[in-house]
Amino acid sequence: MLVYQYYSEGFFGYGQEGDFHPYGIWHLIPLLLLAAAVYFTWKNHARLKGWKYEGRFRYLLSFVMLMAEMAYYWRLLYVGDEYGEFQMLTKLPIQVCQWGLICCVYMITSQNDTLFGINFFITLGCTGIALFLPQTVISRTGPRYFRYYQFWFGHALPVYSTLYMMIVHGKRPRYRHLWYAIGCLALAAIPSYFANEAIPTANYLYVKLEIPLLPQNQLLRMLSYFVIISLLFHGMWFIWMKISRQTKKESGAEK
Repeated sequence: MLVYQYYSEGFFGYGQEGDFHPYGIWHLIPLLLLAAAVYFTWKNHARLKGWKYEGRFRYLLSFVMLMAEMAYYWRLLYVGDEYGEFQMLTKLPIQVCQWGLICCVYMITSQNDTLFGINFFITLGCTGIALFLPQTVISRTGPRYFRYYQFWFGHALPVYSTLYMMIVHGKRPRYRHLWYAIGCLALAAIPSYFANEAIPTANYLYVKLEIPLLPQNQLLRMLSYFVIISLLFHGMWFIWMKISRQTKKESGAEK
């Protein structure tokens, strides 16, 4: 029986360092597809909201996101982690993008305003960054590998889902949602800290990345991340408020 090992050339393997080229054609194609989907949704938002299968579409979208997340673990059970070990404790769903995806699954089916607000910051903010910097995650696996497609489905669909709820269902963030999002990340930081301390190969919240100017101590690194994320979220809120006020002003002028 064929069993793939780390660096295997099989479809479900890990490939070689540098197999994925950031900002190359295979990076731009998923971004362009996402942009096209958002544009189509914006142009047809009224028709989509009144579509008799709109509810089924949302459930289908949530199902695909859930399968994309589960596929990540099914693959790990088959090929092991990046160290060639079948150690699932290093891959628990407590990373930022995973929390965003899980929230999106419930948000798009329940249409919950609070979950939308949390996803506005976590998904559009943190997962959105991952779409433009995917090389930190999939530098070894380009389009020849399953992980490439799993990554894009697991990151692009939550971003699309959040924008879909904003465009089609008129969901809007509130300032309190910013702190709810930070609170969710703080909850994820607690098990992440202890897991990183207990498991040498664990790297939850990417506290072991080589990042200049940030402290090496895990606790101080996490605190630094929270400061950066808080600034990012407040920047998003400021931009959102500017856009909202400008839109209201233009709408009032047209009347």
